[in-house]
Amino acid sequence: MPSVIEIGPVLAWSSKDRSVRRFYPQLDGLRAVAISLVLITHCEDLKLPAALAYLASMGWIGVDAFFVLSGFLITGILLRSEPGLRAFGRFALRRTLRTWPLYFSVLFVAYLALRLHGSGEQVDWLQHVFFLQNYSPEFFARSLTPTWSLCVEEHFYLLWPFLIFFLPRRALPWTLSVLFFALPGVRYWGLHHAFTYKQLYTETQFHLDGLVAGSIVAVLISRYAIPLGVMIRIAYVCLILGFGTAFLGFWRNWGESKGQNVLFGFTSLAVAFAGLLLLLLLRETSLLGKVFSLGWMRYIGRISYGIYILNDGVIAILSRAPLHRIVGPVGDSWYFVSAMRIGLSICVAALSYRFFESPILRFKDRLR
Repeated sequence: MPSVIEIGPVLAWSSKDRSVRRFYPQLDGLRAVAISLVLITHCEDLKLPAALAYLASMGWIGVDAFFVLSGFLITGILLRSEPGLRAFGRFALRRTLRTWPLYFSVLFVAYLALRLHGSGEQVDWLQHVFFLQNYSPEFFARSLTPTWSLCVEEHFYLLWPFLIFFLPRRALPWTLSVLFFALPGVRYWGLHHAFTYKQLYTETQFHLDGLVAGSIVAVLISRYAIPLGVMIRIAYVCLILGFGTAFLGFWRNWGESKGQNVLFGFTSLAVAFAGLLLLLLLRETSLLGKVFSLGWMRYIGRISYGIYILNDGVIAILSRAPLHRIVGPVGDSWYFVSAMRIGLSICVAALSYRFFESPILRFKDRLR
């Protein structure tokens, strides 16, 4: 095995320099694809044409793409850090500055809007403060439904540094592999011990596949000098095997709330998106990499967190607006309503990013 492998301008492995780069523009494009899938599935309640309805029924897989990305990026950050209390504190503070300001702002507005509403009385607000609403038996406020995945990520941020910092580096790949392949068995146990499909979908211990798969990619890049050709073949095998298994399952009526999908679907999607992630990292200058690096895709990816957090709130507001009285019959059409939902969500998220999130992010970057 050669001591140094150069992969275009993207990656370099050697005994002296094994690291995950801080910024990959094409990954913002992957975020854009993921948030587009989420936006489509949030229009599933509309009378969409058959093709779009089918795509909307699968749009929830965008969340699994986000999980793979988070696992890769967070593990890469931790692998670059010197283990210790100071590194953990800096990591926790930077993650807090990225996710908490917008989240707690949305939570506060939702509390003010729903405190006198019937659904607001059923919401456990303290649970939301401590990021535990993914363990709630059901969601009562649509505007807060997407926050279940934020809970999973927050739990990941809290626990993952201890694994990366204190586990011997040579043991990391084996530990992550065992954890990844054990997850279907964990869900099988849950499925046969009175856990609901909703719990198996949203509770952290059942839905770690994407985060672990992304972490495995980060470890492979950081710790091993694997030849480019081998890595590309691994990426294609993961992509074909993962998406092939997942789509075969969808044709056999795997939904996010179906038993077979709960057991194997999350694993299949994690493998598929890990393969896509590897291809984007290895082939930055390819057509695929250039498409995912387009300026508008990178911008949508950059504001995707705001779109994700704010989209259901926008839908909740629009559902109460008498659009058909303002614009006539077109106000009830699927294309007008979906365009309003998506367009307004992007606009609100862009304003949030420009005037609220960006100043906080500039301060966060100084902590590097």
